[in-house]
Amino acid sequence: MKKNPKRLATVLLALAAASASAAPLDDLRRQVEASQFPQAWATVQANPQLIGDVHFDFLYGVTAINVGRVAEGLLALERHLAAVPANDRARLELARGYFLLGEYGRARAEFEFVLRYNPPAGVRSSIAGYLQAMRQREVAGSRSSARFYAEVGGGKDTNVNAGTFRDEVPLVFGTVSLLGDDSRQVGDLFKQVALGGQTQLQVTGRLGVFAGFDLTHRVNDNQPAFDVSGATVTVGFTQLGGGGLWRMALAANELQVGHNRYRSTLQLNADASFSIGQDNTFLPFVQVGELRHSKADEQRNARLSTVGGQFNANFPQWPGQPSFGVRVNHSVESNLGGRRDFGREQTALRLSLTISPLPPLRLSGGITGERQRYGAEDIVFGSLRKEDSVTLDGAVSWNFDARWSLRAEGFWTRVRSNQDLYDLDRKMAQLKLRYQY
Repeated sequence: MKKNPKRLATVLLALAAASASAAPLDDLRRQVEASQFPQAWATVQANPQLIGDVHFDFLYGVTAINVGRVAEGLLALERHLAAVPANDRARLELARGYFLLGEYGRARAEFEFVLRYNPPAGVRSSIAGYLQAMRQREVAGSRSSARFYAEVGGGKDTNVNAGTFRDEVPLVFGTVSLLGDDSRQVGDLFKQVALGGQTQLQVTGRLGVFAGFDLTHRVNDNQPAFDVSGATVTVGFTQLGGGGLWRMALAANELQVGHNRYRSTLQLNADASFSIGQDNTFLPFVQVGELRHSKADEQRNARLSTVGGQFNANFPQWPGQPSFGVRVNHSVESNLGGRRDFGREQTALRLSLTISPLPPLRLSGGITGERQRYGAEDIVFGSLRKEDSVTLDGAVSWNFDARWSLRAEGFWTRVRSNQDLYDLDRKMAQLKLRYQY
């Protein structure tokens, strides 16, 4: 039989190409199976031409998540599962990646999908651990992904009106006594209720949309003029890509003091979550908005912009699984009426620590320092307002049930200004019972 040289060359080229791609794929498979993830990551980076291969994408995703490139790993696993939806190992790694990014709604959906197919006891136990951890973090966390919550509580506030402790204040035209004035601090007992909820729709593997609301109402026992109510509505979306999880939200808020409108806020928030190593995260954020006050204070209407970032270092292998946080932000408030004496710049630094000595118990605390500088001299005081503040805060959360938690929290704030009217001290302690579904 006569051989066709061109056909033979084509076959040989195809076999050579298959062998060339099989070699790094086999190396990567051996490295992943041996948990040699730094070496596996080097293999991934050296073979970008294999991206899109169903086998490579699975190993790429597992490797990326284990070296802290969580967002890249999620994208690779999403591609793999689109072709091989029955790969439970890939789905477990996908769920773990969403867990590491704090996307508990998505993580829970993937974990529960695997549980429906009755996996081995070891896998079920591991999933149960993740589900329990998510419940605890959702109850205790300030950015809970709960569908609904209701909360009641009460406590004591030594300065419900955020007033000064000074008896007299020197002004340009003389010293003024504040005795009997609302500017002096007043303490009181209080009770409060809060409820809210959030719903999220996963449009694609990368895109999700959400909407939520929060309502709060605080009543003082003897100072109804300083009762506080707030309502917030938020809509937004999350997008996976560019090495991180991106989030953008539009929030509208109205604040009432003494049952009268005090201020309305419309704000656009944008942030992103990036993994640095396996257990650390970085969250840069930007916020822009407008503040609209009641008619009596409309001269204080302003545009507010904030930029900052937060870094969290987590140590799950240490006793209590501590988490350390550092947050820095800078804000500029520009008065819409051109009143530079009402405009200000503010810089804040916060250090925080969270620890769980027991599974249902969570301890957290922090210290925050702030510096404010106003834009022009105040004609009443004859000086440019400058002030510095420090706040210490702490909380203890006990999750005594999957849906119920008890939280004791408090803070102490000290503000010192070059204008005596704004010097203040404040202490607050409260106990709250929360139901979350």
